[in-house]
Amino acid sequence: MRVDNQTGIGNLCEVARHILNTMPVNAATKFAVRTVLREAVNKSNPEYKGNNNRKNCRHASACAVALLGDAQAALVSDHAIPLSLLLEEVYDRPGIMLEELVGLVGKYSVMVLITKAEDARLAQAGLKKKMPGGWDGQDALARYRHVGIELRTNPLFQPIGC
Repeated sequence: MRVDNQTGIGNLCEVARHILNTMPVNAATKFAVRTVLREAVNKSNPEYKGNNNRKNCRHASACAVALLGDAQAALVSDHAIPLSLLLEEVYDRPGIMLEELVGLVGKYSVMVLITKAEDARLAQAGLKKKMPGGWDGQDALARYRHVGIELRTNPLFQPIGC
């Protein structure tokens, strides 16, 4: 039975909580929690309909926007705040409540569409799975600014009600 995205996010977060609270932490359970929370983050875009990275990202680099008309252009859907940080937060909060987890998922739901070359720039700067040093914990787009990637609103992103 299909459910709306908000219900799906809650269900996925409850699955993650169940695993965290009832099973030993090992490679298998970490994989399961990561997979479930990644999907919850993806569903945080009310228009999420599967892995269509051109429409699921609120922000896009100027270079990615220029390539949107090219259906063959290889663009990358990037989590603005790496999911590895979400997982660190989750494992640092034993017994996390469902509402807290849903709130964290929302914080980590900012997606950015970038080119493969821009993705490589983030990796070269050591920012593939972490935020820049001195990150304030709030500016979700800090990694892109740090490496000089100019961002815009993705013209294909359509939040609910638009």
